[in-house]
Amino acid sequence: MNPELFLVIATGLFGLLFGSFANVCVHRIPLRISIVSPRSRCPVCEHEIIWHDNIPLISWLMLRGKCRNCRAPISIRYPILELLMGLSWAGLAWKFGFSPLLLQALVLVSLLWILTLIDLETGLLPNLLTFPGIAAGLLFSFWLGYFQDAVIGALVGYGAFWLVAKLFLLFTGREGMGYGDFKLLAMLGAFMGWQALPFVIFASSLVGAVVGTLFILLTRRMMRAEIPFGPYLAASGVVWFLWAGEIFQWYAGLIRG
Repeated sequence: MNPELFLVIATGLFGLLFGSFANVCVHRIPLRISIVSPRSRCPVCEHEIIWHDNIPLISWLMLRGKCRNCRAPISIRYPILELLMGLSWAGLAWKFGFSPLLLQALVLVSLLWILTLIDLETGLLPNLLTFPGIAAGLLFSFWLGYFQDAVIGALVGYGAFWLVAKLFLLFTGREGMGYGDFKLLAMLGAFMGWQALPFVIFASSLVGAVVGTLFILLTRRMMRAEIPFGPYLAASGVVWFLWAGEIFQWYAGLIRG
């Protein structure tokens, strides 16, 4: 088999397995439960899940989305996250090949998937993930030779959203952004350097504004409705990480006319 194809397939399979662990993180971290023990169990009947009921994708399909013991429904989020993680890992292997950038990409994208799902389900971006994420980004930047840019990125990323939130509070008298968003932007700055921040902030704000406006119009909720911002930051960060060069070329061509 072609070595490149083998890497893509093998990485994708490992991504499926990691997706199962990612589901544990999404469920347990907001509840402040250990992600190591006890073993996975049904949240309804507390029945311990046996190994062959924990095979990514296949087990959920074989069980028809229900617990073997009590027949309680198992959220479709479990197979979806496993599939998304597997496809993401395979795609990253195809783009970066066997290189340090692949390892960096796997860590960043996996963290962003987990944080995105937690934010969508709970409205939280836990310190247990963002702080280690900032540290991991700085370690990769030191390894890959852009440590100074990453330190600036982490500091400016946090400071930019902190300033926006304080100004919003000053003028409106209410909170407009969670501290988790500050730390997530700091994490993206640590992974990709300060150069990524203008695009990430602009793109996430633009998409967030459009989606938020549509959400408010369709649901007829008040403007005070809380809409998680983390997924927009995560998506914008991934776009920059994967296509920064193409974005630079497009922008340069735009300026040249």
